Amino acid sequence: MSDKKVLLGLLGERIVAKVLRDSGYSVEESLNVFDPTKDMLVNGKKVEIKCQVPYLIHDAFAVSPNQLKKLLSCRYVFWVSVPPKQIHDLKGGWVYAMDTSVDVKYQTARNRNGREVIYFPRTQDAMKVIYKIKDISLLNHLKELSSSYM
Repeated sequence: MSDKKVLLGLLGERIVAKVLRDSGYSVEESLNVFDPTKDMLVNGKKVEIKCQVPYLIHDAFAVSPNQLKKLLSCRYVFWVSVPPKQIHDLKGGWVYAMDTSVDVKYQTARNRNGREVIYFPRTQDAMKVIYKIKDISLLNHLKELSSSYM
């Protein structure tokens, strides 16, 4: 895993932890960067954080199929929508909470490299915007850490 990808993930976790703490939630971050079951506990419940440029062709967030069980075993999955470098995304910098107790919609597709991915549409009942990052320097930092070609 590249250093930039690890740093992007850690930054996403810090952003979500701050947003949740500022909203009054109890947040306990995992001390293991590669914790196999969660990124943090929020009010005692397992949550996972994903920080990525969306799969724009499907207006969704995408993960490898081996991540599906882990994500759905958490109470919430938080997605930090990294703004693409080349294309304007009106939803860039938005932070989403995906409530796994609601009927989560996802599909399988092949990305441009032919690799299978699972994607979760950003527009669905299980997905709610909880925060919009407005700090330009933070948005630019997210872009710099992204390995996306877009």
